[in-house]
Amino acid sequence: MGRRYGQVVLMALVPLLLSLGAAAPMGDGAVPVGLQAGLPAGLQAGLRADLPAGLATSLMGAVSIAPAPILSDEETVRIAVGRFHKDVKIGGNNLEVVCAGCEGMRPGGTVTVSLKGQALVVDGKSVPANVVVVTAPVLTLSGHHYRNFLEIRSLVYKGRPELLVVHPLGLETYVTGIVSSELPRGWPLGAYQAQAVAARTFAMMQKYRRLNLPYHMESSVLDQVYAGVEREHALAAEAAQTTRGVVLTSGRHLAETYFHAACGGNTESAREGWGTHIDYMPGSRCGFCDSANRHNWTVKLKANDVDKAFKRLVGGDVDSIEITSKTKSGRAKQVLLKSGSKKKTVTGADFRRLLGWSVVWSTQIDSLRYSRGGGLVVVGRGSGHGVGMCQWGARGQALKGIGWRDILERYYPGSKLVTLY
Repeated sequence: MGRRYGQVVLMALVPLLLSLGAAAPMGDGAVPVGLQAGLPAGLQAGLRADLPAGLATSLMGAVSIAPAPILSDEETVRIAVGRFHKDVKIGGNNLEVVCAGCEGMRPGGTVTVSLKGQALVVDGKSVPANVVVVTAPVLTLSGHHYRNFLEIRSLVYKGRPELLVVHPLGLETYVTGIVSSELPRGWPLGAYQAQAVAARTFAMMQKYRRLNLPYHMESSVLDQVYAGVEREHALAAEAAQTTRGVVLTSGRHLAETYFHAACGGNTESAREGWGTHIDYMPGSRCGFCDSANRHNWTVKLKANDVDKAFKRLVGGDVDSIEITSKTKSGRAKQVLLKSGSKKKTVTGADFRRLLGWSVVWSTQIDSLRYSRGGGLVVVGRGSGHGVGMCQWGARGQALKGIGWRDILERYYPGSKLVTLY
């Protein structure tokens, strides 16, 4: 570590520095005067050398998890790792707190940030800042571990004040975490490599779609599942490293690299799945996901549970359910619900959503039976929306020695691989 590491650490914090320094006069350095005034003396001096003095000590301390520096040519991403309406408690060794009004604070092994109205309170002290940065080699939040930085912001979300926690990190570290979180351990390297490219491309796409937000992605299935440091493993890191900087493109644009757990035999086209025509996601024959956990599944629900799911739509008890049309891949496209004389048609995706994503595992439904006495019985295949790459299919191909480039070509035919850095 050293001066170069310090430079790239500061690069990762540029969005934060800009937000904290908005409307503040600039000094002769690269950090707004208002922000410099709010930093501990040691950090003010350290910024002149490109690496905060206290942070340098923390980063070089003996820890069991490597700090994973951001390389100078690497993209950075900002992940929303939590939303809280009360307190945020962050743990770690050698904690430092950076914000206007935080100077002189020396937290022990935990720092607590809370809301008073929309104002931030740090360890019981109100501070005139809307962003607080907590630094340490490894930070703990809600049972997960993150490297180097967590930002806590005061925001109003859906009319309610909240604390948003954002984790800035290097893209390749993020990709390692995504591969580790999205796929089980023990899979072949080729499946991890295909996932790494898809995840990296998706992350880059989301980053430049959300430049107006303080984060680029959520850490849940709303974007990509990121569970922090503890899920990382060596093969996932190898997959990120051996595909470093590689993304999928179409024309001069990043590709839409959607993926799902298991297709059940055939992937869905983007037109059928999302209502948007995308040349490189026409739907394709898979045939490699037979060993998926939910390649075949059956779900049984009582009539009362069905009524609860659809009561707002039909206004009463559900008398009958019928799939009235299917997509070319065999997925439920439209479902007709009847309650007395009232009829309501919903999409297959809404039918699944209302009953529960983890109840009806996909819209690849082979049979559906419903009666008031017998309830609902759905027999289906696969898991997830079915568009893009089938993760279990990628595994099946990799086990047969098919490389990651060919795996990606199967699910995104006609797209091109490009190395960004």
